[in-house]
Amino acid sequence: MIRASSCIAAAFLGVFATTAAAQIAAQLTDFRPVTDAILANPDPADWLMISRTFDQQRYSPLDQIDKGNVGQLRMAWSRGLPNGTQESTPIVYRGIMYL
Repeated sequence: MIRASSCIAAAFLGVFATTAAAQIAAQLTDFRPVTDAILANPDPADWLMISRTFDQQRYSPLDQIDKGNVGQLRMAWSRGLPNGTQESTPIVYRGIMYL
């Protein structure tokens, strides 16, 4: 009985390790570092630094939100924070927001 449970545990561990390795490998092959050239000319959907560009224009060329639909925006989620000062600059790169 102990041998059977050891075999099952070893098989599970092997499947888990293989799956985890495949996911890590997929992320590494998709990795693209942010270069000076990307920072100088960011994709319209990316916000890679404070104020978005080196000249700090704070302008987003995206057009999904405009004067006609801005009033329809509603809170989707919120997160309570402990008392004190909380500041961060959200960074958006390739569709993922980092806080």
